[in-house]
Amino acid sequence: MSEWLELQAEKARLHAREAELLCAAFGEALDERESRVGADDMRDIPIRSLTAEYSAAGRISSRTMESAMWNAHVLVSEFPVTFQALQDARISPTHARIITDAGARIDDQEKRFAYELAAVDYASGESPNRVRSVTRMLAAKHGDVKFEEQRKAAHDHRAAWIDDFDDGSALIHILTSSVLAHAAMDRASQLARLAKDPHSSERTPVLGEVEKHPATIEDEDLIPEELVLGPDGLGADGESLADAPHDDPRTMDQARVDVMIDLLLAAAAESVAASGAEAIRGRVQVTLPAAVLAGASDAPADLAGCGPVDADLIREIAGLSPGWDRLYIDECSGMVTATDRYRPTAEMRRYLRARDGRCRFPGCAASVLRCDLDHTEEYSRGGVTACGNLGHLCRRHHSLKHPDVDSKHRWRARQLPGGRIEWTSPHGRVFVDHPQPRVHFT
Repeated sequence: MSEWLELQAEKARLHAREAELLCAAFGEALDERESRVGADDMRDIPIRSLTAEYSAAGRISSRTMESAMWNAHVLVSEFPVTFQALQDARISPTHARIITDAGARIDDQEKRFAYELAAVDYASGESPNRVRSVTRMLAAKHGDVKFEEQRKAAHDHRAAWIDDFDDGSALIHILTSSVLAHAAMDRASQLARLAKDPHSSERTPVLGEVEKHPATIEDEDLIPEELVLGPDGLGADGESLADAPHDDPRTMDQARVDVMIDLLLAAAAESVAASGAEAIRGRVQVTLPAAVLAGASDAPADLAGCGPVDADLIREIAGLSPGWDRLYIDECSGMVTATDRYRPTAEMRRYLRARDGRCRFPGCAASVLRCDLDHTEEYSRGGVTACGNLGHLCRRHHSLKHPDVDSKHRWRARQLPGGRIEWTSPHGRVFVDHPQPRVHFT
């Protein structure tokens, strides 16, 4: 593994060197373009000629080469902190692209520099799939983005279209708001699980009986077991666990597509599931300051797993919601510290959902809505039911620490102060997972 990690670092350094070379060449072409007069198509000749030569020599399409040069120019010229972090192999090329994409909306150099510092600091310790939503929130904070204007503009551009392929299949595209898209996908997933196996709660777990939480924290609003399975019916992060016993031969993706088509063509939820489908609603998790709901602030809210959404939309959704949970957030650390509910078990669950936001295994970004609330130290082995011993894990990663797993494959976890969870791999490597950060708008 050490050799593999060094290869990853070397790839990052090589990518930085490539970006430096492409930026230098592209910069010369840009300077020549700016010195020319006349029609734009003639002024663009230096850039087109340059990218054509590079693409021919590298056997790459001209458009791909032009895009690579532009991205290199943006990275090296406009995001020096990110570029330096890539040179030092603190982040990967994917991290760098996510940071520059999110920060492109920030025109002010000082604000962009502040954004970079925060984004690189977070990205250096997290996987790209976790970094994406955080960089969007950071860019919104530092860039003074007008989310209401953005949402209205995006709403005006909502669209649906279709691409046909030679094999008789087709791809349907729907362009809509993030909130509606995530809610629609969530509802389709829930209906698909119900359609595949209406009696999923009777299914035998792959590893046998897993640890169950005590009845005191399994009250009426705990997510039913059949609704927390991942996109394949087991793993919440969407990767296949083919050994799962089920009666329906369809994959989860196939069932989800069938549900969507049935809903669009038949317009009746009852036609896609044996029972209970009409009661299933799409779910999204949003965290926001109380001042936003009161109308005293227009700071954006955080759509879990996606990023910022504007305040007006969230206030509209709040008016249709049967209930919201109020959370108290520490202004210095951004950590959720308490709720206004008295019942200890429900309070812990709400607190942990807000604290974690996603699976607490290193690098996993599976939504908390698709995770189990797990005792870090097994309850059956004396672990207490307390916030300092609970965390959300998707089914795939929950299974890695199960006592029935052979010790040569089993991961060990323990909680540290501040909601951090320390993981030890079977080979003795230690990883520390931090709670989901909260970006504050002032």
